[in-house]
Amino acid sequence: MITPESQVTFLTNLQRLLSEGRFVGTHKYALILSLADISIERGDDVGSELEISTKMIAEKFIYLYWRQTSPYMPKANEVAPAVLRQNVGKQAVTVGRICDVKKRFGDSLACVKSEREIWMPLVSQVASNVRDMPLWKLQTVGSEEFDFLYPNVGKGTTITLRPGVATCFRKFYGLIGDIVRGAWVRYVRRYNRELLGATIDLREFMFGSERSQLGGVRDALLDAGAAKCFYCEKGLSDTTAHVDHFVPWAKYPVDLGHNFVLAHASCNSSKSDHIAAAEFLDKWVDRNLNMRGGLQEAFTTRAIFNDLPTSARVAQWVYSTTADVGGLTWTASSMVPLEHRWRAAINLLLATAG
Repeated sequence: MITPESQVTFLTNLQRLLSEGRFVGTHKYALILSLADISIERGDDVGSELEISTKMIAEKFIYLYWRQTSPYMPKANEVAPAVLRQNVGKQAVTVGRICDVKKRFGDSLACVKSEREIWMPLVSQVASNVRDMPLWKLQTVGSEEFDFLYPNVGKGTTITLRPGVATCFRKFYGLIGDIVRGAWVRYVRRYNRELLGATIDLREFMFGSERSQLGGVRDALLDAGAAKCFYCEKGLSDTTAHVDHFVPWAKYPVDLGHNFVLAHASCNSSKSDHIAAAEFLDKWVDRNLNMRGGLQEAFTTRAIFNDLPTSARVAQWVYSTTADVGGLTWTASSMVPLEHRWRAAINLLLATAG
């Protein structure tokens, strides 16, 4: 059973890892964020254990580091662009492997993932790196083994999150993400002072949405037949259509095709980072089911990540979290309580999406 006391203990223990653990690189931050993301996508809210493969973790590592392996462009002209250092000593192994792939095959993560003969070896290599470091070294404080997240067996290609851990990751996902990303940014700033100077936009560079791909998302949605504003239902064109994350990026910072909708600039701005009301959730579920084939084809053609079951589970999590705290949801005219019918819509999507 997940008690308030066990939740406080989880957060206290996580804080100890971050403040007292030894960080010679940023892999431990990436591991914590990866476990949190996987808990959202595959965990539950009743305290179950969760088995996670190092392959799953490796894929999350690649997503996290891909953006950060682009050369940072300093504002000071006297400093040349460079890839951010992520280790005390030589560059992190994962960063090096990703840089090699980008040099050979280009900057598009989606395109690389679509090429199995490129993607699978990269995942395998990063999974091996994860097993070497940091998987079995994360849960150490001083000389003390502190394995409250998963048994620290020291070998193998899977871990099992202890009972309640995935649930706590889900419950405190936003807080954990802010804390860990903040610590990661501070670490990178410490070891890249000459390159960064006094810049203040490092967090956006490291963790911001890949805005460069949103033009392709817009075209894919228009081609699939989504030619009206999702919220006000008035007509759109390729010049007036803005791409919106239905489940806000601020809530879950992963770009997935089925989570995108098209909207007018004013509707997009009004919704901002709010959770859309149940009436819009109904529309989102209907669109993803009724246009499933066309959307998947359009996304795949443009190498846009799409995984409807994962999008459904993420939506389930964010709406469940909103319901649990009695949170308000967005409509065009006001913020309103979340209607109970949200569960039926999500359950339909989960059952149909697989």
